[in-house]
Amino acid sequence: MKLNTGMFIAAITAALLFASCAPAPYAVVREVPPPPYAVQPVAPYPGAVWVSGEYFWRGGRYVYAAPHYVRPRYGRVWVPGYWNSSRGGYVWRRGHWR
Repeated sequence: MKLNTGMFIAAITAALLFASCAPAPYAVVREVPPPPYAVQPVAPYPGAVWVSGEYFWRGGRYVYAAPHYVRPRYGRVWVPGYWNSSRGGYVWRRGHWR
Protein backbone atom coordinates (compact mmCIF):
# COMPACT_ATOMS: atom_id res chain seq x y z
CA MET A 1 0.00 0.00 0.00
CA LYS A 2 1.38 3.33 -1.07
CA LEU A 3 1.43 6.05 1.60
CA ASN A 4 0.77 9.59 0.49
CA THR A 5 3.62 11.98 1.41
CA GLY A 6 1.17 14.53 2.84
CA MET A 7 -0.41 11.88 5.09
CA PHE A 8 3.05 10.74 6.21
CA ILE A 9 4.05 14.29 7.20
CA ALA A 10 0.72 14.80 8.98
CA ALA A 11 1.19 11.54 10.92
CA ILE A 12 4.72 12.49 12.00
CA THR A 13 3.56 15.97 13.05
CA ALA A 14 0.69 14.52 15.09
CA ALA A 15 3.02 12.03 16.77
CA LEU A 16 5.44 14.81 17.74
CA LEU A 17 2.62 16.98 19.09
CA PHE A 18 1.23 14.16 21.23
CA ALA A 19 4.71 13.17 22.45
CA SER A 20 5.23 16.69 23.77
CA CYS A 21 2.06 16.31 25.86
CA ALA A 22 3.61 13.56 27.97
CA PRO A 23 3.44 14.20 31.71
CA ALA A 24 6.46 15.76 33.40
CA PRO A 25 8.69 13.49 35.53
CA TYR A 26 7.80 15.61 38.56
CA ALA A 27 4.93 17.66 39.87
CA VAL A 28 4.21 20.64 42.04
CA VAL A 29 2.89 19.92 45.54
CA ARG A 30 1.20 22.50 47.74
CA GLU A 31 2.90 21.44 50.97
CA VAL A 32 6.33 19.98 51.60
CA PRO A 33 5.89 16.55 53.20
CA PRO A 34 7.86 16.03 56.38
CA PRO A 35 10.67 13.50 55.95
CA PRO A 36 10.38 10.35 58.04
CA TYR A 37 12.58 10.30 61.12
CA ALA A 38 15.93 8.64 60.45
CA VAL A 39 19.01 8.17 62.60
CA GLN A 40 22.33 8.38 60.81
CA PRO A 41 24.26 5.20 61.68
CA VAL A 42 28.02 4.96 61.87
CA ALA A 43 29.63 4.97 58.42
CA PRO A 44 30.22 1.41 57.14
CA TYR A 45 33.71 2.35 55.83
CA PRO A 46 35.99 5.40 55.87
CA GLY A 47 34.91 8.15 53.47
CA ALA A 48 31.35 6.91 53.02
CA VAL A 49 28.98 9.72 52.01
CA TRP A 50 25.62 10.06 53.76
CA VAL A 51 22.77 10.71 51.31
CA SER A 52 19.79 12.02 53.22
CA GLY A 53 16.34 10.91 52.09
CA GLU A 54 15.33 11.61 48.51
CA TYR A 55 11.97 11.90 46.79
CA PHE A 56 11.19 10.30 43.43
CA TRP A 57 8.17 10.90 41.19
CA ARG A 58 6.45 7.52 40.70
CA GLY A 59 2.88 6.51 40.09
CA GLY A 60 1.59 10.07 40.08
CA ARG A 61 3.08 11.02 43.45
CA TYR A 62 6.35 11.63 45.27
CA VAL A 63 7.77 8.52 46.95
CA TYR A 64 10.34 8.83 49.73
CA ALA A 65 13.56 6.84 49.46
CA ALA A 66 15.29 6.20 52.79
CA PRO A 67 18.65 7.79 53.55
CA HIS A 68 21.75 5.67 53.05
CA TYR A 69 25.51 5.69 52.58
CA VAL A 70 27.14 5.66 49.14
CA ARG A 71 30.69 5.37 47.89
CA PRO A 72 32.32 8.74 47.26
CA ARG A 73 33.10 9.87 43.73
CA TYR A 74 36.64 11.04 43.29
CA GLY A 75 36.88 14.83 43.01
CA ARG A 76 33.15 15.35 43.55
CA VAL A 77 30.93 16.55 46.38
CA TRP A 78 27.40 15.34 47.13
CA VAL A 79 24.81 18.14 46.94
CA PRO A 80 21.66 17.09 48.84
CA GLY A 81 18.21 17.33 47.29
CA TYR A 82 15.79 20.03 48.39
CA TRP A 83 12.27 21.34 47.94
CA ASN A 84 12.31 24.31 45.59
CA SER A 85 9.57 26.91 45.78
CA SER A 86 7.67 26.96 42.52
CA ARG A 87 4.54 28.52 41.11
CA GLY A 88 1.68 27.02 43.08
CA GLY A 89 3.80 25.03 45.52
CA TYR A 90 7.04 23.09 45.67
CA VAL A 91 9.06 20.84 43.37
CA TRP A 92 11.70 18.36 44.57
CA ARG A 93 15.19 18.91 43.13
CA ARG A 94 17.13 15.66 43.40
CA GLY A 95 20.53 15.44 45.01
CA HIS A 96 23.51 15.09 42.71
CA TRP A 97 27.29 14.91 42.53
CA ARG A 98 29.08 18.15 41.69
